[in-house]
Amino acid sequence: MTTIDDLTLSVDRAQVCRSAASIAPAHSDFMNQHRAWYALVGTNLYYVRDLLAEATREPAPDVVTSRKILDALGFPVFALGYRDLLDNGHPAHRE
Repeated sequence: MTTIDDLTLSVDRAQVCRSAASIAPAHSDFMNQHRAWYALVGTNLYYVRDLLAEATREPAPDVVTSRKILDALGFPVFALGYRDLLDNGHPAHRE
C-alpha cells in the first residue's frame, strides 16, 4: 500500500512489475507530448497512468500523483522532452 499526499493506493512494487509485463511498453512511434511522464520498469518505459491503471485495475490518479506514487515505489520517472519543450522550456515555467 502506498500513500501520497491524501491518497492511499493499494499497490506495491511487485504489482507494478507484474503489470508492466502485461502491457506494451512505450515506443518511439507512439510517444507524444500528451503522454509526457514515463516510469522505467526493467529495461522498458511505460506511461505512468497506464502502468498504475493496470496495476490497480482502477482508473489511475492524475499524472502528478501517478509519478509520485511510482517514484515512492522506487521506479525512475522520466519526462518526454519534445522540441518546443527543449527549445523554450516548460510553458508553466516561463514568465
